[in-house]
Amino acid sequence: MTIRTRLALQFVLLGSLVLATAFVAVYMLSADYRAEEFSNRMRDRGMHAAKLLLQVDEVSEDLLMKIERNNPVRLPEEYVRIFDRGNALIFHSGDQLVPPTSVEVLDRARIEGDSRRSHGVREEIIFPFNVRDERFVVQVSGNDIFGRSKLRNLLRVLVLTFLAGVLIMFFIGRVYAARALAPVQRLVAAMRSTGPAELDHRVLVGASHDEIAELAHSFNDLIARLEVAFLAQRNFIANASHEMRTPLTTISGQIEVLLLRERDPDEYRATLRSVLDDMRALNRLANRLLLLAQAETESTASTFVPVRMDEIVWSARLEVQRADERYKVQVLIDAVEDERDLMVNGNEALLRSLVFNLMDNACKYSDDACARVVLNGAGATVSLQVDNTGPGIDAHHHLRIFEPFFRARNTGGAQGHGIGLSLVKRITELHGGAITLQSEANQGASFRVTLPKAETALAPAP
Repeated sequence: MTIRTRLALQFVLLGSLVLATAFVAVYMLSADYRAEEFSNRMRDRGMHAAKLLLQVDEVSEDLLMKIERNNPVRLPEEYVRIFDRGNALIFHSGDQLVPPTSVEVLDRARIEGDSRRSHGVREEIIFPFNVRDERFVVQVSGNDIFGRSKLRNLLRVLVLTFLAGVLIMFFIGRVYAARALAPVQRLVAAMRSTGPAELDHRVLVGASHDEIAELAHSFNDLIARLEVAFLAQRNFIANASHEMRTPLTTISGQIEVLLLRERDPDEYRATLRSVLDDMRALNRLANRLLLLAQAETESTASTFVPVRMDEIVWSARLEVQRADERYKVQVLIDAVEDERDLMVNGNEALLRSLVFNLMDNACKYSDDACARVVLNGAGATVSLQVDNTGPGIDAHHHLRIFEPFFRARNTGGAQGHGIGLSLVKRITELHGGAITLQSEANQGASFRVTLPKAETALAPAP
């Protein structure tokens, strides 16, 4: 069943309940009004007969019977009975054979007042009538033929109106459901027409601010994120393929040249050393690509544990100096009272890669191959600042420097693939931190990373 039909049926059901409730109330009130109105008419007929008989001396029983028989306002199938204080029948009129009235009913009427009863379609009222301290009882009965006929006609009208109303509500409900779901239909059509090549398309939201517009906004946001992800994936694959092709081409070229003719052992050793360097560079590139892919997954955050940043810094420093004996790293730890000031929640391998890349870049581009590191534990964050005295970074490159595979022109021929800083930025964001850059041309560069402290680090000491 489609949503359109379901909404129409729900609209019909709700409208039918409201309409049926209103019609039942109208019918019940009309029935009560008919019964009350006919009861008043019977009482008036009984009061009229009792007054003529008991209060007018000139009217006898026979005369009253003639008057009542020819009365134009006589009720259908009417009979009237009047009882004295001893419950003796002193007057009756009507052609109907009715059962006698018990003494208990007459006495109860004198004590409790008006009493109503029904015998099939016949209705009856018994009420007391006082004359000169004597309590008479009047009993009137009749059949409200015209009132019941009007009530049956009203019932037929209400039923037909209800059925017609349900049918009209169903068609109106389908029309309004179609109009209400029109934006959803457009959204479905847009979703079906959106593929990898149409990620720049967006759904028209319009000026409304309802749930459908919110759904369209959410869909557009999803498409925008997918577009960014697809574009980043294409760029990543293209750049990674290009970066890996270069060392592979160099390796294969050196081996092909080496195999052209016989060479002395020194040439073989020199070529193998060059090939080994290229293989190491290729291995470092592959490792960084794997780390970048790992940093791109949000699920990595589920493996975070409390980590001491000073241990990360010393471990990364050892790796940097082991990778190149020319590199020097100066470390200063400031504003630390105990180990909790240096604790962050994170992934140890990713944080070590973050610090290693900042140190490696600082040493690589410094004039003296030295990186100056300051680790600060003041406040609610742990900050890591890495400075160098290299050529610096132009202001218009400050934003692009964190893009994958981007390298500024003033690198001085230093080897690299443009992955390190993009990896640093992604790891920082994954850990809920921020990275800033301060640099000018020919004045070095200063990278500052701030990471929130671990919750255990912020708890007061026992």
